[in-house]
Amino acid sequence: MKKIRFKTILFILFLVTVVQHLVAQNGTAVIVYAEGDGFTLVREGETTFYEVDYDDILGMLLYTGDAVLTEEDTFLEIQVTSNASLIKIAENTTFAFDEIGQFGGGSLNVVYGRIRAKVNKLTNNDEFSVTGSGTVAGVRGTDFGYDLTFGEDLSAGESNEAITSVYCFEGSVQVEQENPETLEVKEILISADQMVVTSSVKQEAPLIVYDIEQEIDQFWDDNKFVYEMAEEDVLVVSEDYNPDDYYSEKIFGQKRRLKRAGSGLVILSMLTGVGGGVALNLMDDNTLGTGLLTLAGASFIAGTVFLLQSDALPDPPEGWISTPVEAEISGKPEISE
Repeated sequence: MKKIRFKTILFILFLVTVVQHLVAQNGTAVIVYAEGDGFTLVREGETTFYEVDYDDILGMLLYTGDAVLTEEDTFLEIQVTSNASLIKIAENTTFAFDEIGQFGGGSLNVVYGRIRAKVNKLTNNDEFSVTGSGTVAGVRGTDFGYDLTFGEDLSAGESNEAITSVYCFEGSVQVEQENPETLEVKEILISADQMVVTSSVKQEAPLIVYDIEQEIDQFWDDNKFVYEMAEEDVLVVSEDYNPDDYYSEKIFGQKRRLKRAGSGLVILSMLTGVGGGVALNLMDDNTLGTGLLTLAGASFIAGTVFLLQSDALPDPPEGWISTPVEAEISGKPEISE
């Protein structure tokens, strides 16, 4: 009896460890705004093209490892679901989510193009960073941008030169550049209205702080965020955008479906766990008991992950019609004024 109980305790501890690991690794992001022609999503080796005007884009979840390539005139706004931070992806940009943390942190890898991020204050010593060609921009809560382009450097034998611009609108940004040959790291802290430019072929050059270029200010003034954050980290839509196109059933329906599935799996894990305990302790059936406990553990892990993902997704705004039946009757989701 003691051996069985000891194994059961170990099994429970194992489940807790696995769940904690999944919690740390299974953050998500969601597309909350899209305009233009379309974009390509690369996920687990499969490539899919989405047309903004014809495909169901709003509410699409993105995960660690996903890569996105925007077409010309295509802009995306992506919300990190755990802390409501926003990322705006400009046209002709290729990027990938190296990591999406469960508590707001993460890492975005820009291969080419331009992005802007409004990162809410992070907790648990998390950091949100953007990497490119040897240059890393790390923040814990700020509004900043990251551009990566390539040009011909004739002085270096006409080799491609990666030029990275990191600029700050609010807060501060820690910028680091690593020399791939010497592994020497240069770093500098920039504040609001400042920027720094790095070159992949001029590794010896010092990091110099400049005022943000007028072209950058003008670009982001012409392409402002459409989806805006409220002070208490609740998202609202700016006045010049039609909310009926935004608060879709897919965004908040996904939250409801994850919650229902997670609750069902947790209840199933409890029932099968009780059955496994009865089989082991009263029926002395190790095969049946172990099988039921294994099923209980798998159900508990899956259910917990679903519930955590549901909790991380944004809550519907006050007045939003939350059931498909009501939405069909009224035509479109509504928002109280």
